[in-house]
Formats: sequence, C-alpha cells, structure tokens
Amino acid sequence: MHDRIAEERSAPRTGTSVHTDGTPYRDLNRNGVMDPYEDPRLPVAARVDDLVARLSLAEKAGLMVHSVVMVSADGAVDGTPLHEGRPPTRDFVERRLVNHLNVHRIPDPRTMARWVNDVQRLAAETPHGIPVTISTDPRHSFTENWGASFTADFLSAWPEPLGLGALADEGVVREFADIARREYAALGIRSALHPTLDVATEPRWARQYSTFGQDAATVARLGVAYVDGFEGGARLGPQSIACMAKHFPGGGPELGGEDPHFPYGKEQVYPGGMFELHLEPFRRIIERGIPAIMPSYGVPIGLTLDGEEIEEVGFGFNRQIITGLLRERLGFDGVVCTDWSLITESRMRGRQLPARAWGVEHLSEIERVRAAIDAGCDQLGGEDDPQYLIDLVESGALTEARIDASVRRLLSVKFELGLFDDPFVDEDAAPRLVGTDEFRAAGHRAQARSTVVLPGGRASAALLPLRPGAAVHSAEVAPAALRAAGLRPVDDPAAADVVVVRTAASFEPRDRYMLESGFHAGSLAFPTDLGDRLHALAAHAPVVLAVHLDRPALLAPLLPDCAAVVAEFGASDAALLDVLTGRTPSAGILPFDVPRTAEAVAASLPDVPGDTPDALFRAGQPTLAPRRRRRTSTQGRASQELILDTALEVLERRGYSATSLRDIAAEVGMTQAGMLHHFGTKENLLVEVLRRRDVVNRRTLAAEPGDEPMSIRVARHNAHAPALVHLYVSLQAAASDPGHPGHAFFRARDAEITDIIVRDIRVRQRDGRFDPDVDAERLARVILALSDGLQAQWGIDPDIDLAGTIEWLWQRFAVPAADAPAQP
Repeated sequence: MHDRIAEERSAPRTGTSVHTDGTPYRDLNRNGVMDPYEDPRLPVAARVDDLVARLSLAEKAGLMVHSVVMVSADGAVDGTPLHEGRPPTRDFVERRLVNHLNVHRIPDPRTMARWVNDVQRLAAETPHGIPVTISTDPRHSFTENWGASFTADFLSAWPEPLGLGALADEGVVREFADIARREYAALGIRSALHPTLDVATEPRWARQYSTFGQDAATVARLGVAYVDGFEGGARLGPQSIACMAKHFPGGGPELGGEDPHFPYGKEQVYPGGMFELHLEPFRRIIERGIPAIMPSYGVPIGLTLDGEEIEEVGFGFNRQIITGLLRERLGFDGVVCTDWSLITESRMRGRQLPARAWGVEHLSEIERVRAAIDAGCDQLGGEDDPQYLIDLVESGALTEARIDASVRRLLSVKFELGLFDDPFVDEDAAPRLVGTDEFRAAGHRAQARSTVVLPGGRASAALLPLRPGAAVHSAEVAPAALRAAGLRPVDDPAAADVVVVRTAASFEPRDRYMLESGFHAGSLAFPTDLGDRLHALAAHAPVVLAVHLDRPALLAPLLPDCAAVVAEFGASDAALLDVLTGRTPSAGILPFDVPRTAEAVAASLPDVPGDTPDALFRAGQPTLAPRRRRRTSTQGRASQELILDTALEVLERRGYSATSLRDIAAEVGMTQAGMLHHFGTKENLLVEVLRRRDVVNRRTLAAEPGDEPMSIRVARHNAHAPALVHLYVSLQAAASDPGHPGHAFFRARDAEITDIIVRDIRVRQRDGRFDPDVDAERLARVILALSDGLQAQWGIDPDIDLAGTIEWLWQRFAVPAADAPAQP
C-alpha cells in the first residue's frame, strides 16, 4: 500500500471508474460495480443507508473517533511529523480505521495539500474507501494556543472572533468566513471546530478571545453569518466547510473565570438565572441548521430546568442536556461530538492533563465511553482507540443499532461535503489560493477597523490621527513599520512627538498541566512596572497605549498617563498604525465591559452580562472620533471613510457614467494617485464604495417602521439612487471573473442577502402569512436573481418598477389576510 501511494502522488484523483451508462464514480470497495453508496446521482440518505448496511463493526467504531494527528514536514503520509508525540497517521487510518483527523501545526500550502492527498489515497485502500475528514481549530488570527487556536501563518490574518464581535457586522463576518472557507478547502481541511457561541459573561475567563463578546443577540447574529460563510450558502455542499458550534449549552459562566480544561475550572454556575441567555445563540444556529455541535466540558452546578434538577456531571456525559434538551427540546439531529479527551488523559511536551471526565472521574475509561454515548453523543473527540466501542457492542452494553444511529449522522456529513466523490485537492493551486493578496488585504482592513480608540486621562484630544512625519518612539513597533506608515522613528522619547506602547491584557502564568500555559487566566491587573514605565514616558511626550484584549483588563490605573488607549483584538503593527495615522478609521465598539477594579469583578455574577459595578467602560462603548480638519485639507482627507463618503455623494449627484476618479479626488482634496494610494486600484475603490453603500443602507432601512420584506425596501430605496445601481450592475458583471477584486465581496454579499430574504420568508411562514410549502432558500435565490436582473434592465428602461415587481412576486405566495391566523 505504501508503494502505491508513492506512485499515485503525482495524480491525486485516482480510482475513478465509469458506469455503463456513462456516470463517473469511485469504485471505493474495488468490486467493479457502482454500488448505491458510490453512485453520485443518488440522494445522500440512500447512499448512507446502503453503506451502513455494508460496514463492519470496526469500521463503524472508527467513524466514531476523532483523533489528533501530526502533519509531516514533507507532505508524505509516512514522513517526519512537524511535532512528535502522536501515533503515526497511517496507524489511525489503516489499522484503526479512523477517518476524522484533527490537525494542529501545518506546513506550507503545497506541502499540506500533498499530505492530504496522501492520506486520502491511504483511506481509499480501506475496506469501503471511506474518505477522511480533516478538521482544525481556528487558525486565522494571532493567538497560538494548542488547546484552542493557531496563528494564521500562511493563511490570511484577521482579528480574533472577539474583534469580529467588536465590528458587529454580519457582512464582515460572512466575508471572513467565505475567505476562510476557500483557504481551508484549498488545503483539504473540510471541518471547522468552530464557531464558539459562548457568551462572555465572566471577565476573567480565558476563552473570551474566541467568542463574539458578552451580548447574546450579537453572538447569535454573527454566529449565523459565520456558518453562512463557511458553508458558502444556505446549506452544506461540496464547496462547504462543515462547522461544529461549541460549547453547548454555552461555556461562558465559569466559576471564578477558570477554564474547564483543567480540574480546578470544571464548575459552571448560574447564580443570576441566565441559563436561557447562554442557550440563545445555540437556538439560533440550530434553527439555521448546522452539521455538528460540541458540548462544554463544564459541570452544571445547582442547575434546574423545567423543575428538574440537572445531574452534576460534565455536559458531554449529561443525558438530560444532550438528549433531553439538545435533541428532544431543540430538535437537533446532527452530529454531537464531545470536546477533546473526555475518556483518556492527555500528554504533550512533558506535561499531563487528566481526562476531562468531570463528575464521572470514578468511572473506568470504557464506562466513560458508554456514558457519553448513552447521553446522546455520536463521536469521541480527541480520542485514539475505537476498540472501546467494539468491546461495548460485543459485550451487549451497547446495541449496534445505537452505533448505527451515530454512524448515519457522521456519514451524512461526509456525503454532503462531496468527499466520497472527490476528496482530493489541487497541490499546484493551493499556494495560489491560500493567503492571496486580496484575502490578506481584507483581513488587514478588518484588523484595523475592529479596534476601539478609548479616551486616556491626559488632555491630548488633538493627538490622533498622527500627522505625517511625526516623530514616534516605540520599543515594540518596528522602525520599518513606522517608516512605512509615514512616521519617523526616534530612539529617545524626549525627541518624540508621541510614544506608542504595545502590550497585552495581563494574566497569571501557569504551567502545571498540559496546555495550561496557553490559557490566560487569573487576575486582570497589570504589573506595577508597566504603570511606572508609562508614567516615565508621559513626562517626555503624549503616550498612546495599544493593548491587545483577549479578555478585559484593569486599565484604570494606566489611564492617567495615557493620551489615548487603543483596544485591539488581533492587529499587526501595520494595521495599528493605519488606525493611528487615520488611513483606516477605527470602527469597533467594545464587545465586553472593561471593569474598574478587581473587587468589581469579584462582585459580579458570572452568568450575567454587564454585571460589573461601576465599569470603567461599558460594552458598546464606541471608538473615539478622530479630530476633524477642514474638508479641503489633503492631509485631513487621507481617510478611507471620508473618501468613500465623498465618492457616494459625487456618484449620486453626477451619475456613474459622468463621474471620473479625478472628480472624486478633486472633491476629496487629493490627487488621483494620492486617493488610489489608500485602495490600490480603481476597482478596489469602487468595491469599497459599494460596501460603504450597504452599511449606510442597512442603518437607514433598519430604522424604518413596519415589517415590509427587506428586498422590497431596498428596491424602493434603489429607485432613488440610479448611479449606484449602475455601479453595482457594472461591477457585478466584471466580478464574475474569480480574479476580480470584487469577486469575494459579491459572493459574500449574495450569501448575506439570500439569508436575509430566507429569514423574511420563514418569519411569515411561522406567522401563517406565507405559503408553508414554499422552499424558503430556493425562493430567496429567485427573489435575489429577480432583483439583480431588474436592476440591469432598469439601466436600459427606467420605467421598470423595481419595488413593484418584487412586491408582486412576494404576493404570489402570501396567504390572504382572511385565511391567516389571528395574531396574539
């Protein structure tokens, strides 16, 4: 088998046969027949039924284990791994028949694609050729924590999810997720062990950086947009990445802010009675549809639901929560995968971590497996040995029918992803598709915009934006980055116009257990030496403190010596300097409270958002507006937001065809070259104009009274903006080319608008005002296509009634008022 893999590496899509009727298929069991599970024309359910009936117990057990493997440095399945300490990948796939593999550190894109293809060829040699699903924790930002996330490296770098929460913009989240989807797919990664839908209500909790913040409604809203982008539409398909939402039923209210990875952090508490608030994002994501959910490690302490006391065992072992709440009450029938290593202990880099079998520590390993399966789980995350499952069935402790129920769910996802028909990736294309200039620019822009500029304690209101050529002293920001931003680095703070200090939220270093050093927990107070340093620097020049907030920090003692504080949630030096110089406006709002004192933190209830008394800054605190200069000042107009606002104004006034870049630049007070410096190309500028138009329209139309479908409101609004409609139609046509700078924007926008229309339809179906048999997703596509087509025709025939035509289509499916149920 090893020799065959080596021979086939140069041509990854091997094993394709052609049926007598001309249908291409993969003869996965190598019997010369297109069996039903190999037939790409059949529905997923039929293919699953056929395959389940063929599988051995060992194959079924292998499906129910999700194991960590190490990718090799050279891309060969038997090559030297990037890190030691795990069984070989070949052993998992070939001997244990495990086909859900979780990767940690990965090599460059071409090598990663090569490794994935080697693994898939190895899987094709197993009895029924079940393809491997490669999974990953988040890897598109800056935090390296082997128990939760990885740095972007070769991929595009974005703010942490907390930064996306600071932007609170579904459009940006969809854009990120769509780009991440394409990068994952190019690498052969088809399962995302995210999003994290926990509501960050305990200020000390270490996992807040991977959440969208403390507002449950925002978490729910952005979570839906996130999955939309990763799926590439309204449902799972061959171009999708399957998401696994976590940590059900919400992992935010941890006692003392500790984390349930560790024995001292297993208690999850609800003294404020806010269980339903933490559950809300999961309700929304289940309504939307999601392939998989991961329960929290935590143990519910003193929790009562519907008059029933909930057993104090980890959620992954809790039948009341997994079967009673998740499956029966919320109706979820997808995959439930436990968090990692509930059954066995973990060892890595000389450290040990007990099995996270909280509340059932007394059970043996095989008894823990049975408890998790009995609770309603389908898959054992982070485990290595399917033999436990085989032994439980052979002993009669579990029925094979129960195993089959989980296997069906797991296989359904593989079929929906198209892995049975083509699990391979293009090794030559991977380097071109991952970390493109377009993707990196979008991530850079989001890093900068997600920042929040907060007031300092020193009167330096006119400090930002920094003027070109300003002398800057910084021990953390590289001189080359300062020069690239048009600033002048100086070594002596006494010679500086401003001092820039970069730091991160403080934490208590811990390193007893495996992974513990990566979790920033404990006190939120900064060491006194930072305050002393700021005080000394402030004697020479105004100080801008840029602080990376992976969780809140006690900033109050530092403010007296700062002219401004920039809260960032994952930003490079270049992105930070774009904000400080005004090149990219800060647009974030604080995603959580910033407490004033440690005593206030201790007094707050861990399950209640915004519960810290007398907070220094409240969640929702907007960024400070930069100082305004005269409209005719070239220097002052060097702001992307002002350029875009001016472009919108000029286009609406003059018309698209009659407006040149020179016209826009003149009104901005810049040269054409100077204006394009901010955007790179004319096409990039025009795409950003459309993005800006959507932001403005969203604010305007959302404030209008009534519940008229948004697609009709937008059409009525567009009838008064012909120039922008012309721009939209022209750019949309050009962006059909995948290489066009607007391609990603229009893909993300289509997904966002389709989702809005689907929600409008489903709301009316639930209220009895709309035909209940209509496929909401299909009709939404029709309405969007009609809208786009009408706008193109309207450019030729301005007498076309945009809003009236779309309203006519809506009315075709409306239930007459006389037949609709009375509203309560």
